[in-house]
Amino acid sequence: MTMVEINRVWLNVDTDTNKITLFGRPRVSIRVDEYIWSLIEEHIVKPHKLMRSEKHRYLLKISFHRFDPVRHRYYPLSPYNGPLLEGVKPDSANGWYPRENFADTEYRTTWFSPDKIWTNCGNKVLDVNVDAANVSESITPREYADLLFDGIGAALVFNFKRLKREEFDELKPRIDWSMVESFPFPAAFEEQQYIGDEGKIHVYSWDGRQETDLVGPYSVRELYLEHFGK
Repeated sequence: MTMVEINRVWLNVDTDTNKITLFGRPRVSIRVDEYIWSLIEEHIVKPHKLMRSEKHRYLLKISFHRFDPVRHRYYPLSPYNGPLLEGVKPDSANGWYPRENFADTEYRTTWFSPDKIWTNCGNKVLDVNVDAANVSESITPREYADLLFDGIGAALVFNFKRLKREEFDELKPRIDWSMVESFPFPAAFEEQQYIGDEGKIHVYSWDGRQETDLVGPYSVRELYLEHFGK
């Protein structure tokens, strides 16, 4: 059993356009996340004695997005985002850089945004966003697990300076791909377990006197099943 609770996050509405994005989320079983985390936990987290606390529970918060070169403009310095261009000086005060400041920006379509561990309601939250061109409802468990492994690696390396990407790269070939591909795909709605799946999609405006519905309200579960079927 994992020591860390996995929180999958997917934004069901594009806040700029109010278009529903629910149907573009990865339809991969949460058990893929649990397997990948267990591998990293066993071979890296436990040997390094990381994320152990008598007072706090740890949450691993993972958010996937389809990479959009227009909207995804800034990223933190990370071995998983590659080096900065020669002549670009690291900015310790800010830590985020325009995408064009990284080497090979023109060809890279996978990016990671790890954040510092933060505390929420007594829980320690390890937070990472993964932006990749192949994030969609059709992404395979193998493609998803490959991104997930690197996303978790980016988050851990970002927060624990004694960890190096090379240690994760050495572990990655030990992923049991037959295990990853053994779970049903597309996974049933109940097998996906995104935060908010039991809630509603509802966007509205308020002019001080009247509330106007812009999107919904829709049941996330009912809307998903209506679109994809059972």
